[in-house]
Amino acid sequence: MADPTGSRSPRPRRGRRRSGTAAPRPAGGRWRLNTRWKKALAVGVALFLVGILSVGGLVAYSAATLPDINAIGQATGTIKILDSHGTLLAEIGHKRESRRSVPIDQIAPLLQQATIAAEDRTFYSEGAFNPTRVLKALVDDLILRRAAYGASTITQQLAKQAFFGGGASKSPLRKVQEALLANQIDSKFTKQEILDQYLNITYYGENAYGIESASQRYFGKHAKDLTLPEAALLAGLPQAPSFNDPYQNPDAAYSRMHYVLGSLVAVGQVKQADADAVDPLVGGRNANSEQQAQQQTNRQSLTADLANGQSANNSGPAPHFVQYIQDQLPDIFGQDPQYLQGDLTVNTTLDLNLQNQANKAVVDGVNGLKPRGATNGALLMIDSRTGNIQAMVGSANFNDRSISGQYNIVTASRRPGSSFKPYVYEEGFKSGIFKPDSILQDTRSESQKLGGVPDFDGNFLGPLPASRALVLSRNVATEQAMQMAGVQNVINFAYGMGICTCTPQEANLSTGIGTSAVRMIDHTSAYAAFANGGHKVVARGILKITDGTGAVLRDFTQAPGYGDTMTPAQAWAMTAILRNYAKQWNLKFKYDTAGKSGTTDNYVDAYYMTYTPDWVVASWTGHTSTQQGEEGMDQVFGTSTGAAIAVPFVNGLSKPSAFQPVNGPLTGCSAGDTGQSSASGCPSSSPSASSTPTPTDTPSAPPSQSASAPPVSFSPGPTPILPTPTPRPTPSPKPTPSPTVAAGASPANLSANGSTGQQPSRRRTASRGS
Repeated sequence: MADPTGSRSPRPRRGRRRSGTAAPRPAGGRWRLNTRWKKALAVGVALFLVGILSVGGLVAYSAATLPDINAIGQATGTIKILDSHGTLLAEIGHKRESRRSVPIDQIAPLLQQATIAAEDRTFYSEGAFNPTRVLKALVDDLILRRAAYGASTITQQLAKQAFFGGGASKSPLRKVQEALLANQIDSKFTKQEILDQYLNITYYGENAYGIESASQRYFGKHAKDLTLPEAALLAGLPQAPSFNDPYQNPDAAYSRMHYVLGSLVAVGQVKQADADAVDPLVGGRNANSEQQAQQQTNRQSLTADLANGQSANNSGPAPHFVQYIQDQLPDIFGQDPQYLQGDLTVNTTLDLNLQNQANKAVVDGVNGLKPRGATNGALLMIDSRTGNIQAMVGSANFNDRSISGQYNIVTASRRPGSSFKPYVYEEGFKSGIFKPDSILQDTRSESQKLGGVPDFDGNFLGPLPASRALVLSRNVATEQAMQMAGVQNVINFAYGMGICTCTPQEANLSTGIGTSAVRMIDHTSAYAAFANGGHKVVARGILKITDGTGAVLRDFTQAPGYGDTMTPAQAWAMTAILRNYAKQWNLKFKYDTAGKSGTTDNYVDAYYMTYTPDWVVASWTGHTSTQQGEEGMDQVFGTSTGAAIAVPFVNGLSKPSAFQPVNGPLTGCSAGDTGQSSASGCPSSSPSASSTPTPTDTPSAPPSQSASAPPVSFSPGPTPILPTPTPRPTPSPKPTPSPTVAAGASPANLSANGSTGQQPSRRRTASRGS
């Protein structure tokens, strides 16, 4: 109704809904929470209380289960590692290791200062542990469910190493126990006594426990005589002693040393000019020409000083195997680290007699190939039915620093070359895409379709049966097979066979000819499935672990079952082909064996894989050098490695079981298959022409491998780069039949050792085929 005065009446204001979920304030002036807010608040309070109770309970339990503080500094137990017959391989542990405790006044002040600067700058001014860091670690682990990071104080590190071992788990319980023990240590000992204990118990790598042992091990001198560069290098090792090993990974050691020198300058213990005078990375990445020259001088000086170090007293007949076993113990006893501080006996799968034969075969083989540039070699033998490691030779000489001898080739990631090809063909067979007698094209036109993939001899042999293409190790035919079988299907199959994959990488056709790195130990396990009729096995080294009283702590005597990757007929299809390989390439095995070689570009890696129903043997040669990295050899093929190492070793073994032919269809499910995708070998239906995809474009080139590849000494740990498998099957067309080539025909210019023909130009790194 209009106002008679003519003015407008004010419009009633609509109540505005406030943002959020809280109700409008009532007339009484008090706020009320709606149901959602009440529930959220209740849940928050409950979680807070649960968190408080959890932390409180954890602290109470940790306090009740602490070790006796008076046991600090006491010698701990011995670990005996035995072969499968009970023969002692190694005796390690604090009672036997070269530990030499010295008083603090016999340790160079520079080393003490460098350790504090690098590990705990507030050591003298702060308490035993940082409560904020411990609380953050607990929140990260218990509430946020993510890995907890953050430096521990020197006192915490002493507690961990003295009572739990350096490899103890990083669980919340362990962190709380370390903090409580550190507090007790700080109350009982002076700072100087704590530093003394720490320096005499810390592990510095190379089997050296304590700074006196480390000084002798690396520089051949007493700890009291260490110079600035020596002290800075040693102080940087405890953070990651294996990774920072100056013999195996000098770049990492120099980087850590650079950090320690910078820390000494930062706390005022060393002048910048004095640090620069010894820093192997003076100026960092942006170093000018003068600084680069100084870097070179400082590195040469360090190398000369490190040459005075004493050899590690742990070589024995199987040093790499012993390290392999040691590395597993912290994981095995992750929740019970106290066992690692007592007496242990580890019964292993290794056969010392076979190990000695393997050592001789590798040394003799490398010496024979030395005129052609080989400096290093490796061999692994496993039982094809159980995966038991019977012999492991990780290098030609464990103590030879010039070849990075302590670097274990067996557990490292390296490109397998053509020895990867059986996985490609087997996936094609078992998925029904092609058969052993199907025709593949080793032609120039096919090579161009595939992006110009070369072959090791630069020739094209024309149409070939798939079986013949594999025996002749033809790259063009193999990439055609890879494309037909489906790149991801092949990757999935190799993964299912046991090829470890840890780093995602785009798969491409060249993976089929061996350009993606795999570990020899996984590669050997995968070949075991061909040898044993399709059963997956995983290489293993430990049978049983007992304590000092003989009580069994862990029993692995019974080999675990991993299911089947192929049917017996599918596995036999591959073996029937590879039995022809040794004869084709003139390898003089006295037993009936199946095998495949692999050679990478520039002859950097030369593999030979061989097997019988009883065992699988992998052998390798290469040129490794601490100073110059890896270089290519002079036409050392995988077959050369086979002739130099595998043949003498295998011919010295007892006669193996004979192969037993198996009849049956190549397609179909094995017992362990699910039948969900063609990658498992169980296609739901046969591929048809209507499902044929359009050929893909030229695949992207994989990382180049050449003489400038990263040196082995710069790769202290295995980093497999086989592409991550995915469950997407990729059906491909069957090949168009073409005239066959006689199975026994050999290429006119293909010699038995595969060394004919000039090296062709390459669009990418390629397997050399033999």
